[in-house]
Amino acid sequence: MSTKGFMPIRVSGIPVGSEPVKRQKGRRTGLVLLAGACLGAVAVCAVLMPLVYFTLADLQVKVDKLIDERSQKGLEIHSDSLGETVNGNEDRHRRGAGPGDRPPPPPPRSGAVYVRWGKEMCASDVETLYNGVVGAGNYNHKGGSGNYQCLPLDNVEWNKTQAGYQHHSYMYGAEYQGGVGPFSTENMPEGITNPANYDIPCSVCHVVGRFAHVMIPARLSCPQGWYKEYSGYLMSSNYNHNSNSDFICVDGAPNLVPGSAANENGALLYLVEAQCGSLPNGPYVNGFELTCVVCTK
Repeated sequence: MSTKGFMPIRVSGIPVGSEPVKRQKGRRTGLVLLAGACLGAVAVCAVLMPLVYFTLADLQVKVDKLIDERSQKGLEIHSDSLGETVNGNEDRHRRGAGPGDRPPPPPPRSGAVYVRWGKEMCASDVETLYNGVVGAGNYNHKGGSGNYQCLPLDNVEWNKTQAGYQHHSYMYGAEYQGGVGPFSTENMPEGITNPANYDIPCSVCHVVGRFAHVMIPARLSCPQGWYKEYSGYLMSSNYNHNSNSDFICVDGAPNLVPGSAANENGALLYLVEAQCGSLPNGPYVNGFELTCVVCTK
């Protein structure tokens, strides 16, 4: 049967005849091209992947080797720097610290500090920070200082001074008063048996490794566990003088300041005697000179 003169028939919107055949061929061509592209990509990946893998593996080996070399070099530099530091410290120690160099801190030397009244030097096993003479206010002044000071004789320093007297507070040297009493004369200059009117020396002492000190009146020995630094006699100002002063413990075998026998009457030190009634009888005896001891721990 001839179909000439008839139009293509569409059923439910689907074209029939020659037109549908042409569109199906177009779809097949697209699918073929897509499949070919995928196959091509797979082929490229199959070729490139081994190359990428071997390239990355080679790069990792090189990185690991570089890290190892850097680490080894760092260790060598650190060792060299430590050696230079040690050698440098030894060199600086031998030649002394140069400008800008800070020497290592000294070992700790903390300890107790006390004044040894009446002695020009501390004991041989104790550091003498400095020595000097005892000073205080004048015995006849109603005001001024009530405590004694150990004034250095060397390296006295002044700052912005004014000549003359403007401030009405004074420091005087101290003298022994009242004769030799119970003091030992073994440390006095030869031929001198009476310390009266001589100036009183003193020394400031530093004992390493002990951190407390105490002066105990009416004792010649220290409590258990404490070290005896020295003992002697309690001294202070005269009760009938205008000034009041501290009690200090003066060494029982005192020194005298040579050439100071002139009676200048600045600050005056007297032996202290027990006055019973206000003090209990029994442990104390009327008129007895009071002893003292300085202890450290």
